[in-house]
Amino acid sequence: MCAAKKDFRVVCLGGSAGGLEAYMAILRHMPADTGMAFVIAPHRSSENSGLLPQILASVTTMPVIEVQDGMILAPNRVYIMPPHLEMTVKNDQFSLQPPRKPFGWPITISVFLLSLAEAYGQRAIAVILSGLDHDGSTALKPIKAAGGTTFAQSDAAFSDMPHNAVETGHVDFILSPPEIAEKLLELNR
Repeated sequence: MCAAKKDFRVVCLGGSAGGLEAYMAILRHMPADTGMAFVIAPHRSSENSGLLPQILASVTTMPVIEVQDGMILAPNRVYIMPPHLEMTVKNDQFSLQPPRKPFGWPITISVFLLSLAEAYGQRAIAVILSGLDHDGSTALKPIKAAGGTTFAQSDAAFSDMPHNAVETGHVDFILSPPEIAEKLLELNR
């Protein structure tokens, strides 16, 4: 399923309500030179989404970058999906577009994860964190089919997203954010 073998893993951290705390807890435990790329994919944009790069930069020494259309994905960085857009990745390049579903619950995490499964295959990692609704769940089967790895947060403040992810039967690990960080480092050895 993966056209070209990539030499680094891409970790998508997908969350919504309560997700900020989980993002911070995971990134706080990550050294700057993991060799992995981290992509923050918020389920919903908020009034504070413009502050997300600053907030996350306070807990990691990796560069924290808001994605721009055409930007190249590289390891040892944290990328943030911009608000009010859908994002995909192909050939190590991000693409941004207006949402396919302008009304109702967004599917931004699922859209990104589906492209991640296709582009990175076994090097794709999906982490479903605290949030409402079920965004991300429909993409877990393709991530697993491509040989990727999936996580769900065990102690989410808002358990809808991780619970719905677990219900798919396609979650490898159900862990707290610090445990997720530890497992990511272990998988990358």
